[in-house]
Parts: sequence; C-alpha cells; structure tokens
Amino acid sequence: MKTIFLFVVLAMLILWSAKAQDFKFDFHGYVGVDAAANSRASVEARNRHIYLYPLPELLTETGEDENDRSQFDLDAAHSRVGMHISGPALKGFKTSAVLEGDFLGNGNGDNNFRLRHAFVKFSREKWSVTAGQTWHPLFLTENFPGTVNVNAGSPFHPLIRSPQIRFTWQVAEQTQLQFFIVEQNNFRSTGFANSSTELSGMPELDVQMKWAGKGAWAAFTAGYKTLAVPGSFTEGASVEKVPGYHFNGSFRYQFPSFTFRMEGIYGSNLSEMVMLGGVGQSIADNDFVALETGSIWTDIQGNNTDGFQPGIFAGYTANMGSAEEVVVVSELSRSKGQVASVFAVSPRVKYLMGKAWVGLEYLLTSASWGNNFDNYGVPTDTDDYINHRVLLSLRYNF
Repeated sequence: MKTIFLFVVLAMLILWSAKAQDFKFDFHGYVGVDAAANSRASVEARNRHIYLYPLPELLTETGEDENDRSQFDLDAAHSRVGMHISGPALKGFKTSAVLEGDFLGNGNGDNNFRLRHAFVKFSREKWSVTAGQTWHPLFLTENFPGTVNVNAGSPFHPLIRSPQIRFTWQVAEQTQLQFFIVEQNNFRSTGFANSSTELSGMPELDVQMKWAGKGAWAAFTAGYKTLAVPGSFTEGASVEKVPGYHFNGSFRYQFPSFTFRMEGIYGSNLSEMVMLGGVGQSIADNDFVALETGSIWTDIQGNNTDGFQPGIFAGYTANMGSAEEVVVVSELSRSKGQVASVFAVSPRVKYLMGKAWVGLEYLLTSASWGNNFDNYGVPTDTDDYINHRVLLSLRYNF
C-alpha cells in the first residue's frame, strides 16, 4: 500500500508543479472484477488471472490424481490506473508520455503494485522515437485476441512488456516501419538469471513492417536475441550464450458486422513471452540450443459497441524441438519442456454499457504433456489433459 500512496503523491506533485506549463494530464484505467471456475488444477500466473493450460496427472500414495480437482477464484487484482501526459514541443518535437501500473506483481497477493508502462515519445513529421517500458514488438496493439480473460490469448499469443527504444518511420500513408532495441526486465526467459540479457552484451533487435488498407491491416515482425546462460549451468569463467529468433505474421480484416483476426508465430525460446519455449544442450558439442515453438490463433468478434457483442477465440501451439540432437535443460524451459502442444477454443459474449461491460467466457483447453523426449527435444509418450473454465468479468473503465 505504501507504493500506491507514493504513486498518488507523485502524481499530485507533478500536476501541481506543471500548472504553469504547457502540460496536459489524462488519467485512465479500470476497476475489474473476475469470478472464475476451473474443472482441473492448471498452470496460471499473476494471482490466477493469467490462465495457460491444465496440469498433468499427479498421483498420491493412494493412487488419486491431486490435480483432478476444481477451483473457484474471485479477485480484482488486475484493476489498473495510469495517465497520459501531453507535453510542450521541444526543439520541434511533439512530446508525450505514459505511466501506468496495476496490482498483478509477483506473488498471489492483491497489494503487489507493479509498473506496466513507463515511456516517453518524441515525434516530428514522419519520424518518432519511443523510449521506456511498453509492449514487446510481438504484442501488436492493433491486433490481439479480444478474450474476456486478461491473458490476451496466451500461451498462443505473446504477453510481454519490455524496456526498449523504438524508432518509427511512416514510409507512406499506408506503410510503417519500426526498429527496436529491446531488453528483458520483468518478463524474463524461464530459469535465466536477472542479468541474462545484460551479460550477453547484446540487446534484442527487432524490425517490423505494418500496412493498413481499406478494412484490412497486416504486419510482419522479425527479431533476434542472445541470452547469457546462468553460471550454474556452465563451467569456467567465460560467459556461454544461447541465441534465439522469432517471426510473426499478423492480419486483421473488418467486415460490416464483425472483425476477423489471426496471427502466426514461430520462434526459439519464447518462454519470456508467456509461451512455450526452452533450451537444450547439443549432444554433438555441448553448446546450448534454443528449442523452437510454433503458434497460430484466430479471433472473431462482433463490431457492435452497445449491447451484446459475441466473439470466439481459438489457438494452437506446439513444441517443435531443435534442428539438432539435444538434451532438454528442464530448468531453462517452461513447464520443464514437457508440454508437447496446447489447444484451446473459447466462445464469449460481452454486454457493453458505455464505459462498462460484463463478459461471460467459456474456455476449453487441452494440453498434451510428454513423459519422455525424442533426440530433438520434442516431448513423447504424451497424455492429454483437459480443463473447462468459466469466467464472469465486470469492467468499469475511466
């Protein structure tokens, strides 16, 4: 609560000190309340608000499956508050900034206030520079699933904010190019220490192209990163590194009565994005190798902005292993690298009432867990586990 108090005091001081200057402050956020019920124990994050997939069988001494149990949760920790700041022109650049937080920090309490966005933007004519923490290049704010759950379609769709420097060039009226220098911070690759990107000596680099036409929108992204493997997995004083890459193609088309969205993602070691991913060690030379993941999702949602708004989401993701023979490093892999694939389908309906809405969503998720690995790190001898989740959510925006 002290953090919240300091945040409010800081905001008031900024407002007071900026009265005589050319600043404009717009507060935004929402109060959100979720009631959710699962039929099976599952992998979840952020005080159970971010749902991923059901857990495998866990037998007791009496032969009972401990994970075959239902669960109910009622919580409001994903409520958030923030402000947009429009500042004076500086050396011919238009300036603005965003500062935003919510209560979904580490742990399962409701008092874990955390930073979501904190960035400043300078723009002039066809160029702009954004510096600070905001959405990763693979989270495209123009095109992501409209699920009632705040997981935004993970683990099929990335869910990650990163410190970055972003250069944007409006090439033409319909075409935009962006270049990114990205660092890991609150969202880090599974098992990697807090200095994994820092010790690698090289930030993640991404390039992105966006195109918008009449009713249509599309984007393509490519990125490359290098992580320093934690010292507990290496020998000697030299820093061992594991490279990784990622690509995505994203598409949206707005019909008269509904909007169709879809996206495909392929990359290596995507665990920091709340997706499947991990690391193996090469059998040939003991080098660390990133395991590859493929994912595809689609979302259809009605265009009405008042009253009932139906929608449906579906996604599939798979652990693709490595191109060379490896031994999976379970400590550096999400869910120890044992998840072979996940499938989900989720119909929903929202009732929109101006600044507020109520949403009801049913989510069927099937996860295939492996008991062994093949020579390329792909889980084998798999068993499927299913969870039925019902979510009722209330959102009051301001």
